[in-house]
Amino acid sequence: MSTLQSIPETASTLDALRIVAAEYDAAVADLVDKCQWNSNDDIQEYLHPARKRVELAQKVWRTSFDLAKNGASAREITQTAEHINTIATMAYSSFSLRDITKIFGVSVRYHGLFPSLPGIAPSDKLQAALRLIEGLPSRSEKFKSEAIVFPIVLEVWERNRSMFTFYSGDTLTADSEQGLSGECDFIFAKDTGSLVISNPAVQIVEVKKDGIESWLGQCAAQMLGAQMYNDNNGTPLETIYGCVTTGDDWLFLRLTGKEIFVDTRKYYLGQIGELLAAFQHILDYYKAIL
Repeated sequence: MSTLQSIPETASTLDALRIVAAEYDAAVADLVDKCQWNSNDDIQEYLHPARKRVELAQKVWRTSFDLAKNGASAREITQTAEHINTIATMAYSSFSLRDITKIFGVSVRYHGLFPSLPGIAPSDKLQAALRLIEGLPSRSEKFKSEAIVFPIVLEVWERNRSMFTFYSGDTLTADSEQGLSGECDFIFAKDTGSLVISNPAVQIVEVKKDGIESWLGQCAAQMLGAQMYNDNNGTPLETIYGCVTTGDDWLFLRLTGKEIFVDTRKYYLGQIGELLAAFQHILDYYKAIL
């Protein structure tokens, strides 16, 4: 979003401020130029990136000026400007687990999440769906997410529909300035009969490529977003659950306070009864507190 040029390590505080100010001037000039050539209301989407660039450059400038006024060095101004630019271009899908720990001060460790749970027999409908899927030739990641994940999510919801609803592909915005915003594959939330998401409690992330571990950061970010979203709406939930899945493999996470726990066990499609039991254990927990 920003084209802020790098600030040399040898730069003085005044030089750093000049570079930051130059980006602001360039951003404004770019927006003015686009407005001159495009005055029709239909091109608002075209102008939006230019406006966002101005807003970001203005934020960097004001923050840098305040730092300089308080005696900050060029190095401190550089680090702050880079941090602001990084966060401004992030969304849930941009985060790694390292980002989560560094930016939000959250600790991440592996820990068993569930006690020994008796399996839950899948419904005839789910069993039929999974048998049908086995006979189809395509096993791409897109296929798995569309054909395997949805029927399982639907089964979990049907067992708990008296209290919960789920959203698919909806945007959950908690704090855009910190990158905690974006589209979520599936969200289990309390059913209040409203179109607005209420008490998001469980985030499910579908793996689009690579392995499960590469997607833990996105899931963790969405869980933090859900936690903050609830706090902002006066319905705090200290514990948020998440799950990352390829369709074949399922790995759960739990956020409690400032700690994220990644389950030491993966569940597999061939253990569908145990997978359903894990989901039920989570939703039973929320039934007791919501």
